[in-house]
Amino acid sequence: MACFCWLPNEILENIFQHLDFKTRRNLSLVCRRWNEVLLSERYLRKHAILRVEGCRLLNGKMSFERDYDAISIKLDDQHCNEMTKNLRLINAISPSPEYLRIDNRSADQRFALVLNNVFFSLENVEQLHLLGTCKTEKGYLCHTFNNLKSLKIESTHVEYLKFIAPQLNELYLYVSSEDHMDLLPQFADQLVKLTVVFESKDIYYFYNLTFPFVTELSIDRRLKGMTKSEQNISIAFFRRLPQLQKLHISVKFIDSYVMQMISTGLPNLTELSLIVSEGTIQLSNISKLVQLEKLKIEAEKVNLLDAHFRHLKHLTLGSSDFRTGTYVYAFESLMLIDSLRVLGLHNVKFYPEVLKLTPSYNIGSMYITNYKRLDDGHLQMLVRRFPAVRWLKIAHCPGFTAREIEKLKRMNPKLCVAFDEVTQGRL
Repeated sequence: MACFCWLPNEILENIFQHLDFKTRRNLSLVCRRWNEVLLSERYLRKHAILRVEGCRLLNGKMSFERDYDAISIKLDDQHCNEMTKNLRLINAISPSPEYLRIDNRSADQRFALVLNNVFFSLENVEQLHLLGTCKTEKGYLCHTFNNLKSLKIESTHVEYLKFIAPQLNELYLYVSSEDHMDLLPQFADQLVKLTVVFESKDIYYFYNLTFPFVTELSIDRRLKGMTKSEQNISIAFFRRLPQLQKLHISVKFIDSYVMQMISTGLPNLTELSLIVSEGTIQLSNISKLVQLEKLKIEAEKVNLLDAHFRHLKHLTLGSSDFRTGTYVYAFESLMLIDSLRVLGLHNVKFYPEVLKLTPSYNIGSMYITNYKRLDDGHLQMLVRRFPAVRWLKIAHCPGFTAREIEKLKRMNPKLCVAFDEVTQGRL
């Protein structure tokens, strides 16, 4: 652990972000640099959030050593007087925050006062996150944010709120009514990143809109599938997005024809994430994505037959959400993807013939996670199918111990293994 003392803070931040709470706590007792990382200006600016609630009264006489750029406010019917006092003290602690999170649990006028710059200035706010409700006693509200770049709405009664944000380019919308969809036309011509999450089975279409600058799109509709009844309007929508580079779709099921026609209209797509809870995903339907470099598939069944990707570098199959795992057909097609460098297998089920395939020398890194039962012999044979692998990560596999890891490393001396052992006493 002494070598960690010489690493720069930027590298230590990336290391500690991948550790669980118990490991961080034990590591802080050994590594002297941990406190320097935790209290550094860079780390606090990225992770420290001032949480203001009515049940936690701030002391106006207390001197603060630094200004907080991120504030989280919770408004409810309890502790009204104390909360008002706290809001008046925010200006001394954080005169001009860059990140603001408001959780409004009641139709309170304080919500409107906060957005109207009464307690502190919102001129420099770049990220705004709204939860709870936007309903107020004063009715409709109109607010201007000149520097707002990212807006995340997970609240109800958004019909009471109107935004003027000329620099907004990222929108996260949690849809529970038609009023949420009315926000999209206002920012359609300026958005670069759009995330839409549908809460219910009710269908709220936005396929009639055009987003000329969106390069990253995420649609989460897990309770409803993409059926044939909407295939024409959905296909026409994606054909108006030739500039799209990243696409994340999470649906109950998706029609194969819709998926095939969507892929033909996205020539610049480099990253695709497809999550389907029912049915089989055939990768041959999306083989026309010639620029695709990163692909993630979560489904009960995945068919790799006739899957040809010239530039695919990163492939992830399976998920921990499926109890029976993900069944992969025609695994031999994966061995023929010459550009593939990283392979992730999450609770993926194979047929015995997979362990007899001709080895592939393309893949250099592998992830094997979320296996309820991982056999040592099968793992050895699977690793031998990829002799060029130099880095292997095994995590969330109960019953697989460090003894099997040592045996694996002895059999493959050039292999570096990152192992996350699952124990009952772990936090």
